[in-house]
Amino acid sequence: MATLPAAANVTRIRAADGISPWVIALNVAAIALWTTGVIASLYAGYLNPALRVTSSNLSAVVNGAATILMFVFIDPQMSVVADDVIEGRTSEPHFRRAVVWLLGSRLARTLLAQLMLIPAAMLIVSVAQIMCFPWGGAYSSD
Repeated sequence: MATLPAAANVTRIRAADGISPWVIALNVAAIALWTTGVIASLYAGYLNPALRVTSSNLSAVVNGAATILMFVFIDPQMSVVADDVIEGRTSEPHFRRAVVWLLGSRLARTLLAQLMLIPAAMLIVSVAQIMCFPWGGAYSSD
């Protein structure tokens, strides 16, 4: 059965000494991009129905940026913290705080994903237009 955390544990979480605020911000951005990718590609098909098939297959344009952020910046940072715990240079509660901060940023990720939806869909439409009409001929959906 689940219990509420002790007050001392909650107050210790406030100190984000387990991970830098920059990594938390990058994590928020990366997960927001991943959340937005597929929905943005579907919405891009709505924005320009003539390119809907191409747009629906271009979620990788948005998700690629998220993948780069995760695997270049965030995962190595968490690996270093995990290695420090294994080698005894830092404590396990220190690592847990880092994980809680990354998981606790879900609300910010959700809000940012909603703000990114339309710009990401516009980016996908632009890439689809470049792919389908590389010499500048644009197709109007009117």
